[in-house]
Amino acid sequence: MNTESNSSVLKWNEPLFWFTFLVPAAIIGLGINFLFNPAGASAGFGIPITDPTAFPFMWIKGIRDIFAGVVVLVLLIRGDRRTIAIIYSIAVFIAIGDGFVILKHLGFAPPIFIHWGTATYMTIVAVFLHRRNKS
Repeated sequence: MNTESNSSVLKWNEPLFWFTFLVPAAIIGLGINFLFNPAGASAGFGIPITDPTAFPFMWIKGIRDIFAGVVVLVLLIRGDRRTIAIIYSIAVFIAIGDGFVILKHLGFAPPIFIHWGTATYMTIVAVFLHRRNKS
């Protein structure tokens, strides 16, 4: 017996689906950038690395970003609202942690707004994902 209501399924024709879609799609794009443009991607992240001996670490980050984005997209496409809500709620800590890395490395520099802005956006989306529609 299925006890979950239709509000637990996130459908592609809902605005919340597309608001949720933005982060994993962006993470995949960032991962691809880290694979093909490690110096530029690291500068955009907020920690410029130009030493080619460090590029393998950037490639590793790129692979992990692509994987994380694909996992979230698969769950999103399946419409698993509850799981996506939980993942978003937990993943907020990645963006917050990245912001603290920037704070430690560069101080209160502009890249921190990207990370903490992402955390804020994800928190808002997570709140809406956790809400149930009154049908």
